[in-house]
Amino acid sequence: MSSELIFGIDPGLLRTGWGVVETGSGGTVRYVDCGVIRPDSKLPLERRLVFIFDELQSLLLSVMPTRIAIEDVFVNMNPQSSEKLMMARTAAIIAASKSGLPVHSYRPNEIKKNVTGSGHASKEVVGTMVQRILRTPIDRSDGTRTADSTDALATSLCCAFSFSTLFARLSSGV
Repeated sequence: MSSELIFGIDPGLLRTGWGVVETGSGGTVRYVDCGVIRPDSKLPLERRLVFIFDELQSLLLSVMPTRIAIEDVFVNMNPQSSEKLMMARTAAIIAASKSGLPVHSYRPNEIKKNVTGSGHASKEVVGTMVQRILRTPIDRSDGTRTADSTDALATSLCCAFSFSTLFARLSSGV
């Protein structure tokens, strides 16, 4: 399996996390970068969506990933919040789709299970496991690396683990 850059996205209207990991031979994975896109909360909804779209498109052109992984929306009890979150996810999907790269969606509990072993792990446990797997501390003191960027890295890892498992099965003839 050749090296791949996987760009993960944790969509949000106020904070869209992004994280990049690189896969290598033997199932290795290493941290590349992560951050958060923060549209001005005072902007009208449509301008925030354009900001998210533009920032993601710029990042994708800069990073040049080979795959894009995005977290599915968790539908909560507040339909208005879910609708706005879905809009942010849609802006992210369109930016990703315009790149022409494969876009893979993962449910939140699928990501947690792949990274921690439990589909109901807390954000803290996910963050700890992401740092352990990538063997690097994800510094949150500067505000650019938050739970949102850690969740995006977890999404990237989920994609990496899914494809390394599939590749191993195909290689062994299973």
